[in-house]
Amino acid sequence: MRRAEQKYEKEGLKVLWIGHQDKIPKLKAFAEKNGIKADFGFDKDDTMSRKYGMTYGGGIVFVDRTGMVRTRVPKGFTTAGLDEALQKIVGK
Repeated sequence: MRRAEQKYEKEGLKVLWIGHQDKIPKLKAFAEKNGIKADFGFDKDDTMSRKYGMTYGGGIVFVDRTGMVRTRVPKGFTTAGLDEALQKIVGK
């Protein structure tokens, strides 16, 4: 995700890290372990997660500039699959 954000930053890609079912210390440890310097949020009552269709576990929601959900990946993805999804969103 960090590489994708760097690759598409000129197109305005922003990556938001939101946790919703883990404990805050676990999320902080994950961020530190993976070098995530960006701020991340915790969806303590699952409001945002439900809004974007993430009801369990981890995953990725691709939202375009208008706020429309373009696709969801419940968990696990390949680099090629990620790049393909991002190209659709950034208009390449």
